[in-house]
Amino acid sequence: MGTKISQELNEAYQYAQTGCVIVKRKALGYIWSHGRDRLDLLHRLSTNDLLGMSTNEVKSTVLTNPIGRTVDYLVVLNVENKSLIITSPGKSNVVFQWIMKYIFFQDDVTLSLPEESMVQTGLYGSKAKEVVATIAPEFSTLSPNQLLAVNKNTWIIRIPPPLGIGYEIVSDATTTQELIQRAKNAGAVNAPSSLYEILRIEAGLPGAGQEIDTSYIPLEIGLRDAVSFTKGCYTGQEIIARLDSRGKLAKTLVGLRSSDKLPVGALLQAPNESNGVITSSTYSPKLGWIGLGLVKPTVCDPGTKLSVTKDAVLGSASISALPFQSHLPA
Repeated sequence: MGTKISQELNEAYQYAQTGCVIVKRKALGYIWSHGRDRLDLLHRLSTNDLLGMSTNEVKSTVLTNPIGRTVDYLVVLNVENKSLIITSPGKSNVVFQWIMKYIFFQDDVTLSLPEESMVQTGLYGSKAKEVVATIAPEFSTLSPNQLLAVNKNTWIIRIPPPLGIGYEIVSDATTTQELIQRAKNAGAVNAPSSLYEILRIEAGLPGAGQEIDTSYIPLEIGLRDAVSFTKGCYTGQEIIARLDSRGKLAKTLVGLRSSDKLPVGALLQAPNESNGVITSSTYSPKLGWIGLGLVKPTVCDPGTKLSVTKDAVLGSASISALPFQSHLPA
């Protein structure tokens, strides 16, 4: 049956069902963008419509290459006179260089990496909204695509679809510790960083380096909400628009359930012999072994039985609708 999870992780998971947990995120990347053309440039390069973003607005978008494959998923925070681009872990240099090669002499845009180290901490669970309200009461009136500036280098954001499962504090390390202490005073508890992976997979959200990868286009991995079909051209736009309009996606993201561990990278085979792959896997205290995978759209119906093969070991899984369960705050 494979190893389950530690008692600490199980207790944190259970607490998230009724309270609020504090989860330190993996080291995400951060890039500052300055200049009057900063949003116009990102608009030209990525999938979402970023023109006209207001101050303190948050939007998600995807950088794609000329054949529509995913370079990285980005969250853009538009603050006063500048924008903060949040990248996947380990991707800040890749994204920095990708954007730089498209800046021309007439563009009023400069990029820089933060001088001070930044950290991102999640507040997740059924009581997350109440905890955030004690830290910053005015945040309770903001919509999912807005942020609250605590000070000039600290923001509380509710990540917009498609990757939001709660609230995030983006700040320097010192201020983060101050806000975490206030969250603890309001009843939140520390949780292992690995809890994020369970919540992410339960919510059916693609992960960096797993589904968010140059092997796939955004529509295949559940990032449709980060794609605008009404904006003008961007790198990879023609491929993405054509595949969508013709309904010709090669793969689609599905949930997987099994009585045994689902090995990442394992081959999935449907009754019609079409193949897919397991991209994420975890043990959920509530649901058991679950995962995410990419299969052909013709075999994505919930309940479809698949064989699972890795290193000559054979198992089975069934397709489940996503999300397994939502962790979006009310």
